[in-house]
Amino acid sequence: MEILALLVAAALAFTVLAGVIEIRGARARRRLLERTSPVLHPLAQHPLPRTRHFSSRRALRHVGLFVGFLVVVYVGTVLLRALYSLLAQWF
Repeated sequence: MEILALLVAAALAFTVLAGVIEIRGARARRRLLERTSPVLHPLAQHPLPRTRHFSSRRALRHVGLFVGFLVVVYVGTVLLRALYSLLAQWF
Protein backbone atom coordinates (compact mmCIF):
# COMPACT_ATOMS: atom_id res chain seq x y z
CA MET A 1 0.00 0.00 0.00
CA GLU A 2 2.89 2.35 0.72
CA ILE A 3 4.40 1.67 -2.69
CA LEU A 4 1.10 2.44 -4.38
CA ALA A 5 0.86 5.72 -2.50
CA LEU A 6 4.42 6.61 -3.54
CA LEU A 7 3.68 5.76 -7.17
CA VAL A 8 0.53 7.86 -7.16
CA ALA A 9 2.43 10.76 -5.59
CA ALA A 10 5.18 10.43 -8.20
CA ALA A 11 2.64 10.28 -11.03
CA LEU A 12 0.85 13.32 -9.67
CA ALA A 13 4.13 15.22 -9.40
CA PHE A 14 5.01 14.22 -12.98
CA THR A 15 1.63 15.43 -14.24
CA VAL A 16 1.91 18.74 -12.39
CA LEU A 17 5.44 19.23 -13.71
CA ALA A 18 4.24 18.57 -17.27
CA GLY A 19 1.48 21.15 -16.77
CA VAL A 20 3.93 23.74 -15.50
CA ILE A 21 6.22 23.14 -18.48
CA GLU A 22 3.24 23.46 -20.82
CA ILE A 23 2.16 26.76 -19.24
CA ARG A 24 5.67 28.21 -19.38
CA GLY A 25 5.99 27.18 -23.02
CA ALA A 26 2.67 28.81 -23.88
CA ARG A 27 3.72 32.04 -22.18
CA ALA A 28 7.03 32.04 -24.04
CA ARG A 29 5.25 31.48 -27.37
CA ARG A 30 2.81 34.29 -26.56
CA ARG A 31 5.67 36.70 -25.79
CA LEU A 32 7.43 35.69 -29.01
CA LEU A 33 4.26 36.28 -31.03
CA GLU A 34 3.71 39.65 -29.40
CA ARG A 35 7.29 40.72 -30.02
CA THR A 36 7.61 39.65 -33.67
CA SER A 37 4.14 40.47 -35.00
CA PRO A 38 4.27 43.33 -37.50
CA VAL A 39 1.93 46.26 -37.00
CA LEU A 40 -0.42 46.35 -39.95
CA HIS A 41 -2.58 49.22 -38.79
CA PRO A 42 -2.09 51.67 -35.91
CA LEU A 43 -5.53 50.88 -34.47
CA ALA A 44 -4.74 47.16 -34.38
CA GLN A 45 -2.12 47.47 -31.65
CA HIS A 46 -4.25 45.93 -28.93
CA PRO A 47 -2.83 42.95 -27.04
CA LEU A 48 -3.94 39.42 -27.78
CA PRO A 49 -6.93 38.34 -25.72
CA ARG A 50 -6.19 36.08 -22.79
CA THR A 51 -8.36 33.02 -22.77
CA ARG A 52 -8.45 30.92 -19.66
CA HIS A 53 -11.20 28.53 -20.55
CA PHE A 54 -11.29 24.92 -19.48
CA SER A 55 -10.13 22.59 -22.21
CA SER A 56 -11.37 19.03 -21.96
CA ARG A 57 -8.69 17.94 -24.42
CA ARG A 58 -5.98 19.37 -22.16
CA ALA A 59 -7.54 17.70 -19.12
CA LEU A 60 -7.66 14.36 -20.92
CA ARG A 61 -4.03 14.80 -21.90
CA HIS A 62 -3.00 15.30 -18.28
CA VAL A 63 -5.09 12.32 -17.17
CA GLY A 64 -3.36 10.32 -19.89
CA LEU A 65 0.03 11.46 -18.61
CA PHE A 66 -0.95 10.40 -15.08
CA VAL A 67 -2.18 6.96 -16.15
CA GLY A 68 0.69 6.51 -18.60
CA PHE A 69 3.23 7.22 -15.90
CA LEU A 70 1.62 4.64 -13.63
CA VAL A 71 1.52 2.04 -16.43
CA VAL A 72 5.14 2.61 -17.43
CA VAL A 73 6.34 2.36 -13.83
CA TYR A 74 4.27 -0.81 -13.29
CA VAL A 75 5.59 -2.47 -16.46
CA GLY A 76 9.13 -1.45 -15.56
CA THR A 77 8.72 -2.90 -12.08
CA VAL A 78 7.39 -6.19 -13.47
CA LEU A 79 10.27 -6.41 -15.94
CA LEU A 80 12.85 -5.65 -13.25
CA ARG A 81 11.36 -8.33 -10.98
CA ALA A 82 11.46 -10.85 -13.84
CA LEU A 83 15.07 -9.93 -14.61
CA TYR A 84 15.99 -10.17 -10.93
CA SER A 85 14.43 -13.61 -10.59
CA LEU A 86 16.16 -14.78 -13.79
CA LEU A 87 19.55 -13.54 -12.60
CA ALA A 88 18.99 -14.96 -9.11
CA GLN A 89 18.62 -18.45 -10.60
CA TRP A 90 21.98 -18.21 -12.36
CA PHE A 91 23.95 -17.00 -9.34
